[in-house]
Amino acid sequence: MNWWRYFRRGLGLGLLLACVVACVPATPTSTPAIPVALQLQWFPQAQFAGYYVALEKGWYTEAGLDVTIRSGGPDIAPITNVVSGNAEFGISMLADLTVAVQQGQPVVSIAQIQQQNGLLLLAHRDSGISHPQDFAGKRVGVWVGSWEAQFRALMAQQGLTPEQFTLVSQGFSMDAFIAGNLDVASAMVYNEYHVVLESGIAANELSIINYADFGLDFPGDTLFTTRELVEQNPDLCTRMLRASLRGWEYAIANPEEAADIMLKYDLSGTQTRAHQLAMMREIALLVKSSATRPLGYTERADVLRVTDTLQRYGVLAGAVPPEAVYTNTVWDLATRD
Repeated sequence: MNWWRYFRRGLGLGLLLACVVACVPATPTSTPAIPVALQLQWFPQAQFAGYYVALEKGWYTEAGLDVTIRSGGPDIAPITNVVSGNAEFGISMLADLTVAVQQGQPVVSIAQIQQQNGLLLLAHRDSGISHPQDFAGKRVGVWVGSWEAQFRALMAQQGLTPEQFTLVSQGFSMDAFIAGNLDVASAMVYNEYHVVLESGIAANELSIINYADFGLDFPGDTLFTTRELVEQNPDLCTRMLRASLRGWEYAIANPEEAADIMLKYDLSGTQTRAHQLAMMREIALLVKSSATRPLGYTERADVLRVTDTLQRYGVLAGAVPPEAVYTNTVWDLATRD
């Protein structure tokens, strides 16, 4: 019967199609995340809250990135790690990045995260030290390898030579300063300054030497990478920056949650919520010191001021054009609607 022949033919065709569908490999629904490393200058703390928030919220993952945030420390140089290929991105003070560029390092800033840097020098008031001129014959702590450019500019400005004081490579602890074994210590307004106050030393017992009072108030932390990565893989840089800026926006708007997130990544267990929250609030002021400047945008005039000042005081051996230090190309792509 014709109907039986048609039925068997249709049944065979259906089985054939089912086999074809079953035998074809499934199309992947997503591409594997790209491994990316971000090298910090210091240990996990609210100074880097925006990056940890982006990691915790999954915004790097949404961008197709598998980001590893690497802890820093006084003996870790982010610029060296990025140039050597051990990390794709790093955090550095703009002044120190400028020195590296002048020395031939192929790095470039893609976002100026901190519009100001909050770097101070502290001394005990009863030591009689209240001005850089008082450093003669004293032990002065500096984070050697990073945060050095401003100090060198200040010493040159004040006419002090390295032979006139003892430069001490300052570690991550403020114990030596608190105990009086270090005459002058470097401190960030959002971290070490509060550590000293929390130790029981009152603010009026300290002399604070603020770089801003000497015209050396440079922008602070910048997100940087190699020029090669910017030129060869702008999409990767754009995705990294876009997610990072999203993390910073959220951290600034939600300081308490950002502080709690930072505590999750403090493997040392030494951080307190009160300290991280105080730091987060100070950091927010540095990141958004201008109500009109967009988050992460680099002003050429700021970079020019840094390069000119460092050259004037001999920190730079020659002129460095601002465009050699930074680019807003990635920022433009990352913030495009």
